[in-house]
Amino acid sequence: MTPYDIAAKVLLARCSSKILRRFFGIPVTAGTVLELLPQETTTLRRSDYPLLVHTEDGQRFLVVLELQSKWDPLLPLRLLEYRTRYKILHDEETLSGVLLLRPSQAAVDFYQDNEVTYRFQLIKVYELDAAAIIAEGVVCLLPLVPLMRDGLRWAEQADRLLYESELPRDDKVDMLTVLAIMSGLVSRQLSAQLFAKRRDIMVESYAYQMIKEEGLQEGLEKGLQEGLAKGLQEGLAKGLQEGLRTGLLEAIAVGLELRFGAAGLRLLPEITAIQDVGLLRAVLTHLKVAQAPEELRAIYRHE
Repeated sequence: MTPYDIAAKVLLARCSSKILRRFFGIPVTAGTVLELLPQETTTLRRSDYPLLVHTEDGQRFLVVLELQSKWDPLLPLRLLEYRTRYKILHDEETLSGVLLLRPSQAAVDFYQDNEVTYRFQLIKVYELDAAAIIAEGVVCLLPLVPLMRDGLRWAEQADRLLYESELPRDDKVDMLTVLAIMSGLVSRQLSAQLFAKRRDIMVESYAYQMIKEEGLQEGLEKGLQEGLAKGLQEGLAKGLQEGLRTGLLEAIAVGLELRFGAAGLRLLPEITAIQDVGLLRAVLTHLKVAQAPEELRAIYRHE
């Protein structure tokens, strides 16, 4: 999983009742039971979130949710697959929906081919008014504020409201961590600032631990692959050596942010000045096990 996948899972786990009520109109109340259904079917991906909702008045809903950082043209068909599988298993009235975090001109709320027409609820988070969500005071929705319309303006207040909220401590640190991660979709600088500001309590977060244990390795590998691919492409024009250097720098930048947040990113100007590809490789290799940014500085300064 990427850090955004992890953040989405944590947000849905902590706030699914509020999300269902606010965005999908399901009458979730204090007496509602939200039962997370198993996701063991091998063909199902990890991003779907199936729930069996029991309301106080005896209604039951099968709900399949997706929280997507960017639009995938195959998403409607994939969501239909999820819905069909869970519908067969549970035979309940079913609702499927997507919360889309980043703008896309291609996003649609249906799938259609020569035999099938399927519609689902598509919530474009980026079109929601951040000020309105702040005014509503629904704490669980605050991690999404930076992604909303005029969200960067209200991000610091969302962070403050979460920090000062009466949420149980475990929930609070998770929500602050999710807010910082989601902010990275619109502003790396804001994300780094939020991590630096709350790192003392974020280290207690389940989401933070998942990122360290699962997200870091995948993020480094993805960053290396994407960075090297970009570097090799540029290298056709600039030479193989410079291309590899560019790819390594891309991978190191991703790793520094995931591993150490703002403290790690402060090393970037120094590392960018390094011309020796072998030394950059050594920095990237040590980044996976380093416990502090100073350990990396010692490598390229030969301290």
